[in-house]
Amino acid sequence: MFCFDSLVERQIQEAQHQGKFDDLAGVGKPLVLDDDSQVPENLRMSYRILKMSGFLPEVLQLRQEALTLQCLLDKATDADERSTYHAHLEFIKMKISQRGLSTRFLDDVAYGEEVRGKLLGNDDL
Repeated sequence: MFCFDSLVERQIQEAQHQGKFDDLAGVGKPLVLDDDSQVPENLRMSYRILKMSGFLPEVLQLRQEALTLQCLLDKATDADERSTYHAHLEFIKMKISQRGLSTRFLDDVAYGEEVRGKLLGNDDL
């Protein structure tokens, strides 16, 4: 194995000296690495396939739905509409909590909106 490693290393150095790596795409830019070192080896391929197909884990789908509902609730003016959004949001929050996760991210969104409103001069928020 040592002989093979040294042979490969020598070929890489020769290619560098000849300038074969100078015109590669992305030269001088950081590499975009898909670090899956924390994923068990037997699950990596299936996770990669799911990721490439656009699959979103259920917890992230719930989080996305909760953020959308929070936004709709904040903008709704009709009482019935607000009630519907609120009930659905509470149901989603319950599902997230059942998985042992926090729903604090929704509080952070409301706080962010309040700060942004004050910075923009909208004191009525």
